[in-house]
Amino acid sequence: MGRDHELPDLFSGASSAFIESLYDRYAADPQSVDESWRAYFDKLEKGAASAHQQPSWARSDWPLRGPVDDLTSALDPGSVVAEKPAATKAAKVEPENVRAATLDSIRALMMIRAYRVRGHLLAKLDPLGLEDRPRHAELMPETYGFGEDDLDRPIYIGHVLGLETATVREIITIVERTYCQHVGVEFMHINEPEEKAWIQNRIEGRDKEIQFSRRGKLAILRKLIEAEHYEKFLGKKYTGTKRFGLDGAEAMVPALEGVIKTGGQNGVKEIILGMPHRGRLNVLANVMQKPYRQIFHEFRGGAVNPEEVEGSGDVKYHLGTSSDRAFDGNNVHLSLSPNPSHLEAVDPVVLGKARAKQTQRNDKERGEVLSLLLHGDAAFAGQGLVAECLMLSGLRGYRTGGTVHFIVNNQIGFTTSPSYSRSSPYPSDVAKMVQSPIFHVNGDDPEAVVFACKVATEFRQEFKKDVVVDMFCYRRFGHNEADEPAFTQPLMYAAIKKHVSVTQVYADRLKAEGILSDEEFNAWVDEYHAMLEDEFEAGKSHKPNKADWLEGRWTGFAQPEAANLARRADTGVDEGTLHAVGKVLTEVPDGFHIHRTLRRILDAKDQMLETGEGIDWATAEALAFGTLLSEAIMYACRVRIQGAAPFPSAIPCGSISALKSAISPLIR
Repeated sequence: MGRDHELPDLFSGASSAFIESLYDRYAADPQSVDESWRAYFDKLEKGAASAHQQPSWARSDWPLRGPVDDLTSALDPGSVVAEKPAATKAAKVEPENVRAATLDSIRALMMIRAYRVRGHLLAKLDPLGLEDRPRHAELMPETYGFGEDDLDRPIYIGHVLGLETATVREIITIVERTYCQHVGVEFMHINEPEEKAWIQNRIEGRDKEIQFSRRGKLAILRKLIEAEHYEKFLGKKYTGTKRFGLDGAEAMVPALEGVIKTGGQNGVKEIILGMPHRGRLNVLANVMQKPYRQIFHEFRGGAVNPEEVEGSGDVKYHLGTSSDRAFDGNNVHLSLSPNPSHLEAVDPVVLGKARAKQTQRNDKERGEVLSLLLHGDAAFAGQGLVAECLMLSGLRGYRTGGTVHFIVNNQIGFTTSPSYSRSSPYPSDVAKMVQSPIFHVNGDDPEAVVFACKVATEFRQEFKKDVVVDMFCYRRFGHNEADEPAFTQPLMYAAIKKHVSVTQVYADRLKAEGILSDEEFNAWVDEYHAMLEDEFEAGKSHKPNKADWLEGRWTGFAQPEAANLARRADTGVDEGTLHAVGKVLTEVPDGFHIHRTLRRILDAKDQMLETGEGIDWATAEALAFGTLLSEAIMYACRVRIQGAAPFPSAIPCGSISALKSAISPLIR
């Protein structure tokens, strides 16, 4: 049976009619139902009975009816009527009343569970309001037998939602605020009770509203100003230049800072980031804190790296960098991996790098290094690399302790509407196969976005599992700034044209709360623009003085001198080593009875290695890997072999002597 704060697992997949029929059987004969249901009904009956009777020590004059001046007068014996003799016997409880109260409890709990499962279907997620979300039958009180006259009757719910009793109206207020506002949560597909209970404890209850301090709200606004006006500045200075701007999804910037801050508070020392090109320039500047002048210098065609360091040769919205950020005294190293236009191609690179960093740190609990992947909605649903990485996420040798996935859900893929590009309701549905919790959130509510990222990061640190934040937003200027999106999506872009930015939406909200004035807001915008102008001028004469991807553990690495360009090491091995490795490949342990067919294959291979002639490709590969492993053991190196690497066709093979040099390109 479930804990007090959660519904029991008995409710999974059950209908209210079925549970009522079980209760009828229990009422006739408690032994006729399963022990777990019997215990549950016992608990409900006790609660329902206590809700319908007064204890023997109850006072008829308490609590007071009508107003009291203060606590002193309320406790003054002279201010209340004389106490009547206490009842000596509890009021009689009719079986019909207990049955009705118990059925009320069952139906109320079923309704709460329905909101946990289906509440996201009513959540207000789309900033543009283009999607019609009709009420779902399972989220209507009348489905559970509650009419208008039943909404204000107290019902025993056994501390679910943190309440012992609640009215239907109160229950609906709490669950709609939790599951049907700007955050919609999918977590009931998870099998582990502890993980479900953790999420319920984190978001459910009377006092679990999304709350930020005045300082926190203003910090979010400052990052929104930076995100929006940085894109506007680039658009003004480099009109028509492709930048794959973040316009319409600016809440991503404070959200990422929320991941960094929360991660640092929960033991994260390094975060490895991977992302597509949309918003990369904004992340480089306002999250990674790459100097603005450097970015402006690159926009003008300047070098990415110093002349003495070989550059990447890629366009600016594919580049990576690394930096250190500190929040509340916690220092977190950030590393953004370069990524080509193949969108999700960077995912396994980030996961492999995170795994390597954990190995370097001896981070066996996988709590110090976090992988953070940003995705587009169409790519997350449509590219197989995402599913492959999810399926590897829990395997030995590959697990990284969970990845935080952040989907910038523009509700469009290039020019195609979601209804024509995928079969599932959400792009994030693929993550359900590894039972990741999914937080859908409205990108026009930056507090909700930051909150969702905070809870997602805490979940990852607690359970070391992948988790998804799906931020609904929009693309203000189409696939890139040279496109005319109204050609293919006229209705969407008519709505976008009239839609004010998230910065203005949030600023107006803070003004209404009395936290912000027009003067403060305008001063911050002007201050930021003045700084960008200064950096723009500095970018004209800027020269990079370091390669930012050759820092930390890579310090000291540099391009070799021109005279040493032919620098490939001699990785061949002597013939004796090959024979020794070959012997290991064909030896069968004493006392082990091998299949006769396999015995013939090994005998042929042994003959092949003995004569040194007719070496096939499989044997050549085995010898190469074997020599690599023998050297790794000798020098205490870590070796990871993934897949099969074929020999280049230009390299001759067929004899031991040829293999001495042929091994080199295979294992370098």
